[in-house]
Parts: sequence; structure tokens; C-alpha cells
Amino acid sequence: MGVFEPTDEGDLVELPLFPLQTVLYPGLPIPLHVFEDRYRRMFKRILDGDRRFGVVAIVKGRDVDVGVTYHPVGCVAEVADVRRHADGRLDVVARGRSRFTIDGVVQAAPFIVAEVRELPEAAGEAAEERTVTAGRLFTRYVTTLLRMANQPVEAIDVPDDPVAASYLVAAGLQIDLADKQRLLTIPSASERLAFEAALLRRELVLLEHFRVAGPAPTATPFSVN
Repeated sequence: MGVFEPTDEGDLVELPLFPLQTVLYPGLPIPLHVFEDRYRRMFKRILDGDRRFGVVAIVKGRDVDVGVTYHPVGCVAEVADVRRHADGRLDVVARGRSRFTIDGVVQAAPFIVAEVRELPEAAGEAAEERTVTAGRLFTRYVTTLLRMANQPVEAIDVPDDPVAASYLVAAGLQIDLADKQRLLTIPSASERLAFEAALLRRELVLLEHFRVAGPAPTATPFSVN
């Protein structure tokens, strides 16, 4: 997990938004292939500035649709690496930094720019105990997925920090987008870990008794593809 370097809590900042069919969490990486003209223009602004933008999960539509609708809570992403192609396309690796809520849209085209406000991070009550429980279930979950995919099982290092652990587990869970988004919006790590433990127990029943896995992962640190 990366080190969190959020903006001052409560400050409004302008961020270009990238609506995607995935949820990004603080501390986790996301690879992007940028080919549309409007997003090339957006990334010129991003790379000429502080290299930050907002990732928001799509509610309806596709990322290539102009009128796409998206969730009001997203994650600030900071560009870590860029590979430029001769034809103008970009391969970008970014990392989640902090959660935000959208206060208002200040530009709708050619790409979206919104005023956003950072959301606070809190460990919450019983966070340490819930970290241990969720970490144990998550290790069992990932091990089961890897064995089902006939891949070697490796040790999984779940952070001791409840906030970091809660986002790592959220990223690794193969669940639908609605549950992924719900995990992002939960206010404390303790509450998030409790929900994750319930999801992990549900998924382990499907995996261990019915040999059924959830939706394929997108950008997570534990791809079984």
C-alpha cells in the first residue's frame, strides 16, 4: 500500500474526472490506456499540472459515452508512470490517494471537471480486531481463488493498519460494481472491514461448496487471470 497524502480535509479542489467501469481505492494502483481525443486532452492538463485526477465508477453508460452518469463518490488518482506512443496514445499507471465527494461540475465538455471535497478517513471502533478477522478470511479467499485457477499460492501480506487493510481487501474482492462502490463510501475502516468479512464469508461458501467465483477482477493486486 502507498502512503496516503491527501489534501487538506474539507477544501474544495478542481479535478478532471475519468468515469470508468471500476472502483479505485486509496493506496491501490490502476493501469489505464488512453486513446480518445478528449481524454488525451484531459491527460495533457493532468500531466502539465499536479498529475492528479478523479476516478468515478459509472452508474449508466460507458466510459466512451459523452452523457455517461457516474457515482458522486470517487477516488483521487495520481499519475505514477506514463508511456507515450507515437500516435498520441498513452499507457498510464496511477495510484489512488484519497476519497472525495463531488460538490459540483464546473466543466462538462470536452472532458468533465468537477469541484470535489476530500472525505475523512477514520479507523473506527474495534478496527484492529476486525482487521485480523477480515485478513484471515481474505487470505483464505485468495488462496482458494488461486487454487481454482491452478496458480501457485503465495503468502498474502495484509497491512496491520485498518484503513490500508480495508482498501486492500476491497480491491481484491471479486464482487459486483455496486458492492465495490458501497465499500468506497463506507465512512470508517472498521465498518468497511465488517462488511468485507460478511462478503468474504458469502463468497467462500460459493467458492468452497459450489466452486463458483464472483465477477472477474479488474485492476486489483490479486489477478487470477
